[in-house]
Parts: sequence; C-alpha cells; structure tokens
Amino acid sequence: MTKIGRNAPCPCGSGKKYKHCCRPRERAAPPVPAVDEASTAVPVVTWNDDDLDELSNRVVDLLRDGRVDEAESAAAELLRRYPEVVDGLERMAMVEEARGNHALAADFYRKAALFTRTHPDYDPEMTLYYDHKTEELQDRGKSSESDPER
Repeated sequence: MTKIGRNAPCPCGSGKKYKHCCRPRERAAPPVPAVDEASTAVPVVTWNDDDLDELSNRVVDLLRDGRVDEAESAAAELLRRYPEVVDGLERMAMVEEARGNHALAADFYRKAALFTRTHPDYDPEMTLYYDHKTEELQDRGKSSESDPER
C-alpha cells in the first residue's frame, strides 16, 4: 500500500489536505520518537500551520460554494503569505479549473509539479498527481478548442 503524504490532496476527492480530511479518521497520529541528545540526528523543524491550512481549505470551501472570485482572492493571499509551500499554486489551479480556464489551470499544476520536484520534503505522489492534472487539463483544453460547441 502506498503511503499518502499528510499534505497531499485527500484521495476521497474533497480537495482538502489528507491531514485535515480522512487521515484523522483512518488512524491516530503516530507518536513522535524521542531523540537521543547524544545522537547526531538533525531535528525536524516544523511550524504551526493551522493558519496555512485554514486559508488553503477556505479556497476549497469557497469553490464548493461557487464563490470563485473570493476563492481566487484567498488563493492569491495563500501564494503571497506562504511562498514556501505548494498550496497556493495548487489552489490557483483549482480556481482556474473551476472557471474553465484549462490552459491556465494546467500551467499552475505544472508549476506545482516543478515546485514539488525541487523541494525534497514533498511526497513524490504529489508530483505525479500534479503531472496527471496538467495532462488532463491540457487534453480538455485541446478538446474544447477543436469542438466549437463546447
């Protein structure tokens, strides 16, 4: 079974992060291992990401409610405040996809894939997901260009 990264999109399709959707129901958080002070292990640095998660999930909620302009503003704020994470790029892609701007959405997903490739702390499955979304949206864009009825 493939491990789902905590910051990966939830496989249930909600658009929320796995850690704030299905993960809490599927298992309790694993205990943090004690670090021997004499060891040479480098401690993992984390930050309180509740605000990040709230803003990221707000974009999803606004899109679900059909409030695309507000979702775009929240996604832009996410990009501005948290450039060190992929969420802003992914959420902007979701906004453009909701608008039917397939080429622009594909471009944001492409940027998200590049971001996860250049930041080793991201789950490689996220990169594959963003690559898949890029291809899917490029194909949709080509279909709608060749079919004037769409």
